[in-house]
Amino acid sequence: MGQIIIDLPSRIKRHYRLENEESAAAILAQLEENAFVVKSNSTRLTAEDEADIRAAHVAKEEYLRTGESYSVDELRAEFNV
Repeated sequence: MGQIIIDLPSRIKRHYRLENEESAAAILAQLEENAFVVKSNSTRLTAEDEADIRAAHVAKEEYLRTGESYSVDELRAEFNV
């Protein structure tokens, strides 16, 4: 049996056992699509770091969808840096 660990933004604790391989594959596909994968040998990220990474993924998807990009000067002006 394999195992996955999911960190939830709440105090919910659950333990599930899946015995149907097709159901397990469907659930894993949903997780891969909707969750950020943390490598087991990586440094533990803070929630803020994970939020930044998710925002970067969203920005990348928007770029791939629209083709729009911004120069460093435009970003500095927008963020007052």
